[in-house]
Amino acid sequence: CVLLFVFIRPVAVALGLIGSRTPRTQIRLLAWFGIRGLGSLYYLMYAINNGLPDKVAGEFINVVFGAIATSIVVHGISATPLMDRYYGRRRVK
Repeated sequence: CVLLFVFIRPVAVALGLIGSRTPRTQIRLLAWFGIRGLGSLYYLMYAINNGLPDKVAGEFINVVFGAIATSIVVHGISATPLMDRYYGRRRVK
């Protein structure tokens, strides 16, 4: 989960926004909050419905639900402070 939150998703967001005029502050927020668990569930169900072996599916289910639960807690705790900080900075500029 740590690797996903602090490296994989931020790099994916940064690459996806290359050439955009999105301010760095917004890119950092997008990288931190990213796409929530719905995408993960979609891809998990797609893999299961397209022949993922049961044993592997069970392991993937544990990983995906663990990442979603961790995301809910970590992002839930950080959402208000980060957004307050973001809006505080925006009002000053």
